[in-house]
Amino acid sequence: MIQALCGNGTPTSSVCRAEPRSGLRSPACCACDGSVVSTQPNFGSETGAYLINADEKKEIRIAWLIAGDEDGGVAQAVRGLTYGMRPLGIDPVIISLNDGAFARGIAAAGTEVRTLNVRPLAVLRGGLATKLFLHLKVRKQLAATRSVLADALKAAGAQAVHVLWPNYMPLAAMAASDVGIPCFWEMPNVMGKYPFRVNRRLTQHTLHRWNVTVLANSGYTAATLGDHPVKPIVMYLGADEKRFNPEQVSAVTRSQLGIRADATVLGVFARLTPQKGQAVILEAVAQLPLAYGNTHLLLLGGPVESEFGHQLRAMAQRLGIADRLHLVGSVPDPERYYGAIDLATNARIDPEPFGLSVVEAMMMGKPVLVHALGGPAETVVDGQTGWHVHEPTVAGFRAGLLRALEDREKWAVMGAAGRKRALENFSLSRQAKQYVEIVRKRLGA
Repeated sequence: MIQALCGNGTPTSSVCRAEPRSGLRSPACCACDGSVVSTQPNFGSETGAYLINADEKKEIRIAWLIAGDEDGGVAQAVRGLTYGMRPLGIDPVIISLNDGAFARGIAAAGTEVRTLNVRPLAVLRGGLATKLFLHLKVRKQLAATRSVLADALKAAGAQAVHVLWPNYMPLAAMAASDVGIPCFWEMPNVMGKYPFRVNRRLTQHTLHRWNVTVLANSGYTAATLGDHPVKPIVMYLGADEKRFNPEQVSAVTRSQLGIRADATVLGVFARLTPQKGQAVILEAVAQLPLAYGNTHLLLLGGPVESEFGHQLRAMAQRLGIADRLHLVGSVPDPERYYGAIDLATNARIDPEPFGLSVVEAMMMGKPVLVHALGGPAETVVDGQTGWHVHEPTVAGFRAGLLRALEDREKWAVMGAAGRKRALENFSLSRQAKQYVEIVRKRLGA
């Protein structure tokens, strides 16, 4: 009999009732990064990995397929929804293809994790020709891994499987079909544009063939996949309303960050990468009129000691605003830093699938300046909870910043409106309830 371990190395109350399968193990307790553990209270497994339907008391067990080394948006999505469903009586079993920091961290937080230790699937990167080659490689890998995952799903007693990574979706779908259970694919990113929409066609073919239910994190993301033959269901991500509560947070002060109390502070809470637009917003700040010369930029996210991090410092020095750039790095508690900023900014250059940091800022009562392409155009109401920038250029963000700065007297009202909108439409509890309803409908529960 296979038994999963919780974070303290002791058996959880959720025990597999099947005999061990080849290639399947439960990881021992491991120390994990604080940034992982702090996002989930350790509930343990007292409820087991089951959803109890209020009407029929029918138990539903859902397996989540992960790689094991997730970070960024995918890690946030897994943590958020698996945590958010706990109050509804569901504690998913995590099936990790490999051992990794994320898998160990989520196990330490009290979730049952089963590790397969199989070869990672190739990631479809590069141009069209490269991706087609990798696609063929992945197909060969699928044949070797499919039966192992199917055995793991049986051993876990799973009644459904949930997956996020696009390259793992076919594996999850085929293994689910072998076991006779449904597969849910939560789209983490938009579909890229390729000649003749070949990637969209291939994905839709797979979804239709294996009867996959698609959950898109925004209307924009859903539109990039299309609705034929499989129509995605829009399920917005949710921010934890208990965690991102300005009345409950122990805020980091400006003095602790070396920022003057009378400064106007913009905040970008995202990984340090050119795609996230930190360099663009930095130059836009430097080009503001002298009347706004006390505008500072706080960058929360890492890696700080990277080539891009050094480029940002050198750029600030060249622009003459080195004293107004503040790089904090990655932190486990971003909610504590919103009290030090006046406005939040999402400057991502390409389409943002959803933008969880945007709704987190709204929940913390901050107006948000966003590049209005993708999810932020749906979450932020222009002129009411923030401002839209339609061109992700220095000129575009400079104009957006001027507009935001000129609305200073409205910031408190806009922040309150943003928090209200986030609580009503983009909370973790709302997302969890929607997800449970979708699962119950698919299962006929």
